[in-house]
Amino acid sequence: MGILFALDLGMVGKRYLDNGSFETERQYEENFAPRPADQQILQDPELYYRVYDGSISTFQSAQASYFHKTVGGYHAAKLQRFQDMIDYHISKGNQKVLDMLNTKYFINQEGKVQLNPGAMGNGWFVSNIKMVDNANQEIEALNEIDPATTAVVHKEFSDAIQGLNPSEGGSVTLKTYAPNELTYDVNTPSEGLAVFSEIWYGPDKGWKATIDGQEAKIIRVDYCMRGIRIPAGQHKVVMTFHPESFEKGETVSLISSSILLLAFLGMIVYGGYNWFNEQPEDEELEENQKQSKGKKK
Repeated sequence: MGILFALDLGMVGKRYLDNGSFETERQYEENFAPRPADQQILQDPELYYRVYDGSISTFQSAQASYFHKTVGGYHAAKLQRFQDMIDYHISKGNQKVLDMLNTKYFINQEGKVQLNPGAMGNGWFVSNIKMVDNANQEIEALNEIDPATTAVVHKEFSDAIQGLNPSEGGSVTLKTYAPNELTYDVNTPSEGLAVFSEIWYGPDKGWKATIDGQEAKIIRVDYCMRGIRIPAGQHKVVMTFHPESFEKGETVSLISSSILLLAFLGMIVYGGYNWFNEQPEDEELEENQKQSKGKKK
C-alpha cells in the first residue's frame, strides 16, 4: 500500500504540480518586499495606529496588513458592525470616522504617504453624550457629531452612564499593546467617559477591563468603539481578552487528559502488579520440575 501511495502521489500528482510550479524562498519573499511608502510609515515609533492604503483594493487585499495595522484588509468573515461602518461611512469618505479609527497615515493611489493630522489617537475623553434609541440612529448620528467631543451611546447602556456629566480635559496614553491585552495610563480632572479606538466585540464575548485592578464595564460608543467610565484622577486601565468558552475548554481538556494519563498509569501499575505476583509461581514450578527430574534419576 505504501508503494502504491508513493507512485500515485509522485507520478500522478506531478501531472498537476511539478517542480516548476513552486517558488524558491527568495521568490516568495519578493512578494512582500516593503514599498517606499511602507518603509516611511514603519519609521513611526508609536505602538499603535492605523493605515488606509488607497493604492490597492483597500477592502479586498491584505497586502498592506503584512506591514501595518490597517483600516482595510480582507477577511471572509468580517465583524458585521465594522462592515456596516465600511458601507455607511468609510466607503463614502467620512473623514471624521477615519479620524475616530486613528487613521494616522493614508497611502494615495500613486503610493505616496500622507500624514493625517486629525487622527484622534488611541483614546480620548468626550465632553458630551448623545443617547439614541436604536441601531439606525446610532450609526446615522456619526454623520452629525464630532467624535472628538461627543460620544453616541445606545440606550441599552444607559445604566452605565447614569448621572455622568463629562467635561473637557483628560488624556489617554497607550503603554503596552498586544492583540489580547492593552494597557493605558489615563488622567482626568473629573469623572468622565473615555472612548478607546478599539473595535467593540461584545457584550460578554471575552473582553474585560479593569481600572487599577478593579473590574470596570466596557460599553459600546459610536456604533463600533469601546467606552469606559473613568473616575477622576490618574489610573491604569487594562483590557484583556480571555473568553469563558476558552476557560471551559481548557478545563475540559485538562480533566480529559488527566483521566487518560491516570488510566495509562493504572494499566502500567496493574500490569506490573500481575507480573510481579506471577514470578514466585514460575520459580516454584521450575523448582518442582528440577525435583521431579532428580527423583527420576
